Amino acid sequence: MNKKYFSIFVIFFLAFAGNASAHQPRIIYLQTGDIQISDPELSQAFYDELKGTPRDYFIDSSKDFELYLNLLVPNPENKDGRYSADVFSAQGGSASGGDIQWKKLYSLDGTSFEWHNFYEPFGRDYYFKGPELDQQVPAGKYKIEIYSKDNSSPQVLPEGKISEDKGKYVLAVGKKEFFDIQSILNIYWQLPYLKVTFFKTSVLEFFLTPFGIGAVGAVGGLLIFLALIYYLVGLIRNIIRHNMAKTLLLTSNGMQMKDEIIKLLQKPAYDVTVAFITTAAKPEENLEYVRKDWITMKEEVGFNVEEVDIEGKKESELMKLLELKDIIYVEGGNTFYLLNAMRKCNFEKVIRKLLKEGKVYIGSSAGSIVAGRTIKTAGWLREEYGNKNMVGLRNLKGLNLVPFDIFVHYQPEDVEIIRQQIKSPRKRAKKLKILTDEQAILVQGREVALIGKGEAIII
Repeated sequence: MNKKYFSIFVIFFLAFAGNASAHQPRIIYLQTGDIQISDPELSQAFYDELKGTPRDYFIDSSKDFELYLNLLVPNPENKDGRYSADVFSAQGGSASGGDIQWKKLYSLDGTSFEWHNFYEPFGRDYYFKGPELDQQVPAGKYKIEIYSKDNSSPQVLPEGKISEDKGKYVLAVGKKEFFDIQSILNIYWQLPYLKVTFFKTSVLEFFLTPFGIGAVGAVGGLLIFLALIYYLVGLIRNIIRHNMAKTLLLTSNGMQMKDEIIKLLQKPAYDVTVAFITTAAKPEENLEYVRKDWITMKEEVGFNVEEVDIEGKKESELMKLLELKDIIYVEGGNTFYLLNAMRKCNFEKVIRKLLKEGKVYIGSSAGSIVAGRTIKTAGWLREEYGNKNMVGLRNLKGLNLVPFDIFVHYQPEDVEIIRQQIKSPRKRAKKLKILTDEQAILVQGREVALIGKGEAIII
């Protein structure tokens, strides 16, 4: 874990503890024999249970240190327990030679001390707090002997002690609070374990401790963070997919751009399937342009072509007709009639999904106009193109597959009508693409390019 973030995490959960003393737990009541205390100035709590004999703790320090000791008993688990401690220093000899002589330095007499109630908010535990020792001592070897006295059932032990030496107690050692990653991870099993086995309380109380609150907060924060990341990744992925997969060829005169259409293919023409949407041509009297495009597409280029009329179709029916096709070819005709039919079958939703899957949209005349922001330009066309609003369409918003409007079949005499409709040259350049019958707009992802013969028309 990065040290910076780890430090923030430690500060976060310690903040819940207020002024509470935060000891590193040491579970030793399942151990037998002597206990070695390493780093005696580090704040540690030894959870122990005497089972008939005293418990000895040993310290071997190469430098002077502050010796802090405090005896506690869990309440109510052992509210009547009273414990004492004697502190000895090693005098001469060596541990391996067995010649060490122990000199008593201090005695914490639990029988004459008035124990008082103590609430430890860090672990949310209740104790009776006993005698304390806080002394600066020189480097050396030390022994701390913990024992209990009960005169109601005396037992004579070495050095004249009368003791049963039974029951649960806690020996607090050191004052310096420090938590590294290992100690924090240990706490998340130690505290719940102590709640159940040592204090005989509910494990759920752990979640009310600073560590528990910190854990719940951290997990909750992590889940929110992961949910946010998941959302953002999905959003970015969809945007990338939408931008990268979108391929449109918007023509003024359909299959006159057959060479450019062939260049878009990723496989041989005979393997390409096309949905040839002829709905816009239904109100037209002269269908020669439709027949010409059909012959060029099927016989000259060699596509596998299926005619599709979207009028009267449900969204699910339309999806089944188009989802297996490589190219969605929308033929020209009456733009208002076409857009009205598209809205009724939810064509926009279907085509957006298909574009994300890599399908290619090719528009011819009206099929190109509907792909824009609006279809207003359909009303600007000369009478020969017969674009009357025969369906009474009021909302002229297009499919918005591209962020501009499209004017098709451009001739020099169209300049005046375009200037009247969009008076600002800046807006015309930004919001309108003008195509002659020998030009098309190729859209691949975010890239928009004019292809075909002649320069871009700017009015």
